[in-house]
Amino acid sequence: MIDRFALAFREQQQLFLLDKTYLAQTLLGVGGLATLSARFVVQLFWNPVLALVLTLALLGLGAWLLWFAVREKRSSWPLLPLCLIPFAFLSASLSENAMHFSVLTAWLIALLALCGYSRIRTCRLAWGILLTVAVYLAAGPAALLFAVCAAIMDFYRKQWASALYVAVAFAAGFGAWLLAWTPTLKTAWTPAFYFDLDTPMPWQHWIPWGVLPLTVLAAEASKPFLRRRLLVLAGSCAVFILALVPAFRLVKEAESRQPGITFEYEYYVAREDWDGLIRACRSHEWIPHTAQYLNLALSQKGRLLEDMFKYDQRGPTGLVQMSDDRGVSLSQAHIMFAMGNMAAAQDVAFNTLNSTEGICPAMLKMNAQIELMRGTYAVADKYLSLLEKSPHYRQWALKQKRFLYNDEAVAQDPLLGQGRRSWPVLDGFAMFGSPLEELMRVVDANPANRGAMEYALAYMLLTKDIKSVTALVNRYFGQPGLETLPVPVQEAVLFYSEYARNVGGADVMGKDWCTAHGVSEETFRRFQNFQDASLKSGGKAPKGYTTSYWYYLLYKEI
Repeated sequence: MIDRFALAFREQQQLFLLDKTYLAQTLLGVGGLATLSARFVVQLFWNPVLALVLTLALLGLGAWLLWFAVREKRSSWPLLPLCLIPFAFLSASLSENAMHFSVLTAWLIALLALCGYSRIRTCRLAWGILLTVAVYLAAGPAALLFAVCAAIMDFYRKQWASALYVAVAFAAGFGAWLLAWTPTLKTAWTPAFYFDLDTPMPWQHWIPWGVLPLTVLAAEASKPFLRRRLLVLAGSCAVFILALVPAFRLVKEAESRQPGITFEYEYYVAREDWDGLIRACRSHEWIPHTAQYLNLALSQKGRLLEDMFKYDQRGPTGLVQMSDDRGVSLSQAHIMFAMGNMAAAQDVAFNTLNSTEGICPAMLKMNAQIELMRGTYAVADKYLSLLEKSPHYRQWALKQKRFLYNDEAVAQDPLLGQGRRSWPVLDGFAMFGSPLEELMRVVDANPANRGAMEYALAYMLLTKDIKSVTALVNRYFGQPGLETLPVPVQEAVLFYSEYARNVGGADVMGKDWCTAHGVSEETFRRFQNFQDASLKSGGKAPKGYTTSYWYYLLYKEI
């Protein structure tokens, strides 16, 4: 079964625009009709259930078109299970995100042409040549499928000239290459046309292209036996069931070649469904990537410090990792944006903006918001105008347009205003230092930035740097970004206070200082109970404190 989140992620790889120039340029390219129709369908993949239903419906439509093309009369219905086989293998191709959805719409166009061709009785050769060229222009190399299938069907009618269609399809591809409409002959003639250009296409994607002509061949060979309908039906069903085994295996292989959990996480991020993202992260085993999305969700809910240690944490890599090459990374863009490092977020978001299929809507939204923060309204207007032409994002873009050339409105907005107040220090080269250095640049520029303050403290807590936690609290407690002290920070400060007193003999950060800096009496009481329980446990982790920072500090290896 195709992963519904992988299908939904396709919506984030392209932005369908109701724009005359966009529609015309897409339609006039080789395979333009297949590409445009695929993008029109994929814009509806905002809902993963709808994405799965639409995909299965189109695969079913393809099977019906194939059956309609090979049937001669209604008594041909036992061949229908046989016609499902190519689409079982095509679904395996669609399970790999690098295979564009236009491969399915291209097949549908080719099969629709095959249906029309199967009903032509006069001037078949001329019509076949014309349809081959038309299918190539509309759907790309799927025209070869049309040509081969049409030739097979005519072979049983002893019309040998139909083999010419295959030569015409190859000639059309060669012409497209000569005119630079396709980059290589491989893409002009093969399924690689529908695959990401910068990614080698696995051999498994050739299978459905071989299975489809074989299915037509099997259907034609079965027609003399249609008088024994039950026998043909049983044979068709048996072959279909047997084909499901390798098809299912190919689906799993396709899914193993891509980060499937990212598709699920990005679905919730794009919809700002932070509770859904937390549930999704908890359903998967711990890896830094999953922990980063989990902590991102906690941050967006304003609960990063309060709730962080209620979940499995294993060091700072579960909070943020910074790429040296500032390459394509959706998660890094989201995290930098949440941290308040808008310069770093813009750097990554811009690099992640484009895919082979088009523009990533989430990154386009992020770039638009950052340009509003910077006050570069002309650039922001260009981004928002693109989003305004997309049916799904139109309302969001219109709401954001009220900030254009309105400094007062930007300053008053909680998100945009915070970002603007951070720019005096951040407007320069981004991600040049460690994550903590980058965070402290944001905090020092704008101590009221709660997101940056939480991420900075979280990073220190996860690295067990309680000395730096205490120093940060000493410097910024009481300011808008740290008006109160979250419980894990209280626990860290109190532990450091006790450590400084016992090891260094200094009491400069004793109970009075801790109380003045947000440590509650409840935390003092629990700390005393934790110490007593630790002594009684004989060095083992005491029960009842696994969600405390003290447990992470003393008993968790990172």
